[in-house]
Amino acid sequence: MKARQWTMWHRVWSMMVCGGVGLLLLAGMAGAQPFPGDLQACQLALEACEAEPIAVFPGDGVDGPALSYTDNGDGTITDNNTLLMWEKKVAGGGLGTCLTDLHGVDSECSWAEATGAWIAAINAANLGGHNDWRLPNVKELQSIVDYSKAFPGPTVASSFPGVTGADDYWSSTTLVGNSLTARSVNFGDGGVNGDMKINSLRVRAVRGGR
Repeated sequence: MKARQWTMWHRVWSMMVCGGVGLLLLAGMAGAQPFPGDLQACQLALEACEAEPIAVFPGDGVDGPALSYTDNGDGTITDNNTLLMWEKKVAGGGLGTCLTDLHGVDSECSWAEATGAWIAAINAANLGGHNDWRLPNVKELQSIVDYSKAFPGPTVASSFPGVTGADDYWSSTTLVGNSLTARSVNFGDGGVNGDMKINSLRVRAVRGGR
């Protein structure tokens, strides 16, 4: 059984405004922290907030700019706010492993497969002309959640191309103090969870932003 250690009720929220006045962190801090409001700042914020406690990079309709994406027509998607490039998932192929259905939305991996053989296969295939793909950290996964959508989801932005399953997706972020468990983001309710790395979850690759 999946070890879900974080739910919508236990999440620590933070607001990151990437087109306006700066960055407001609410996790144990008393006030606003100034932060430049440009695209590079957005990317740095995504990485800086990877560590515990969990914070949220808001979706459109909440605190950030409207979510905006470009379908590059080569199996990749560019986030026009963060400039992260995402793998485009497709329907079809049925439920299978991530190694037998590389870009299928229903394919699943263990965490070791996701960070190892699966991502290696995507880089070997030179997806979109790039070979620096990786598993996203938890903040990067949250950046494509539209937290303005009412429950139930899927909570991925309606403008996000391709297909997204209303289920848990692996992040590269290991839980602090528990090397057997990693963070996942659920695209059915926007929740951040902790899942045993031996479990099989859905996957989506990303590149850039670091």
